[in-house]
Amino acid sequence: MLSSRLEDYLETVYLLSKREDTVGVTEVARERGVAVPTVRSAIVKLQEAGMVRQQPYGKIILTSKGEEAGASIYRVHRALYRFLVEILLIDPKRAETEACRLEHDMSRGTLKRLTTFLETIDNCVYSELGCLSKYRDQVLK
Repeated sequence: MLSSRLEDYLETVYLLSKREDTVGVTEVARERGVAVPTVRSAIVKLQEAGMVRQQPYGKIILTSKGEEAGASIYRVHRALYRFLVEILLIDPKRAETEACRLEHDMSRGTLKRLTTFLETIDNCVYSELGCLSKYRDQVLK
């Protein structure tokens, strides 16, 4: 099991790999706002966990295990972020920070319920139930 810090690095590598052709420690350091040696240390631990491959000073490549874990961490993050912003009406910048904190300890069962809730709200017809308009009205007073 990865520590929350290593999960954050894995999520960063995962997201960068979706945007860029190659991912290096410099890009990860820039994205995370940390020094390159800090990233190198995390990448070594991710390699030991079988999440990434990297030749010395080479580009970082997610293994299939790392790809799956990174995608899972990001799905949890996005669900939490959406809930915080769209339902609880938390400021997006604060919600990003909060989602990052919460994502590491959420069980699959809780995530499934949260996802189901968000999907239900997405598919709710406004005139049917009010679709949280009372809650929004209370929060925005």
